[in-house]
Amino acid sequence: RDPRSNAQRILGWDLPAGAIWQAVALVSVLAVLGLYATILLGGGGLAGPFPPPLAMAGLQIVAMVLLSALMAGVGRAFGGTGQFVGALRIMVWLQALMILMQVVQLVAMVLLPPLAGLVSLATLGAIGWIASGLVAGLHGFKSQGMVLLGIIGTLLGVGFVLSILFLPFFPPAP
Repeated sequence: RDPRSNAQRILGWDLPAGAIWQAVALVSVLAVLGLYATILLGGGGLAGPFPPPLAMAGLQIVAMVLLSALMAGVGRAFGGTGQFVGALRIMVWLQALMILMQVVQLVAMVLLPPLAGLVSLATLGAIGWIASGLVAGLHGFKSQGMVLLGIIGTLLGVGFVLSILFLPFFPPAP
């Protein structure tokens, strides 16, 4: 119920570094399985240039590591106290929650297709609020709302920078 105190609990678990990296691999594989299940249940095939599952899992791992580094770095830039390992633990926990919510979305797609879109929107809002609370707990921030705005601003900024960096690789269509 309280993401901030949950963050402190997650950070307090006595886990060896190897277990954290195994958890990163596990949730990445589960997320990719969920993605493929969503695509197949949604009626879309895997036609076109869709990467193989192992490559997708590798991309998921890289994304989790980079987002954890960003979570730790940006939070510290704003006066937070979190470290990379703590951010990685938070990222694994968030990914596990997203996998559980994806299962709910898959069930909604099959049993209540008209409500699947609403379930997806509710999931997005819940994950945003939970993520902001966990990040606030990681860094010792007081305002969860300001952390949420910081997450949104950071994601928009990173998206803007990445779009400029990758622009040469995707020229406009004729």
